[in-house]
Amino acid sequence: MRFFDASAVVKRYVREPGSARVKRLLAGRAVAISRLSEVEVVSAFTRLARENAISITQRDRAFAAFATDLTAWHVVEITSGVTTTALRLLLRHPLRSGDAVQVAAALELQAGLGQPLEGFVTYDRRVIDAARAEQLTVVAE
Repeated sequence: MRFFDASAVVKRYVREPGSARVKRLLAGRAVAISRLSEVEVVSAFTRLARENAISITQRDRAFAAFATDLTAWHVVEITSGVTTTALRLLLRHPLRSGDAVQVAAALELQAGLGQPLEGFVTYDRRVIDAARAEQLTVVAE
């Protein structure tokens, strides 16, 4: 199973550097995201539309496609275990709160599976560094 944070998921719906690679990484794989990504991805779509980087029509299409994909993906809920891990991560790494939740969700999923994730996909440098320090395999940058 591969875990995708919001910075990677957005690239599935909005053409930007890394989009082709994300689409390849998503293809034919078990995909996991955190519940937080549901909000962060839509926030990115609305910000891009506000900044005129994408049209309102593109925003709405991206949102609809994301909502459809979300039904097929494993969503890691924000449990007390995830928040406890996120708090620990905030003390160890220079992460923002949402980034700590993303890494914590991947770590909690990995622990629950009892085996390493196939990969943690992110495009945020601070998240990459923290994920690697926490022994997650980062597969995209």
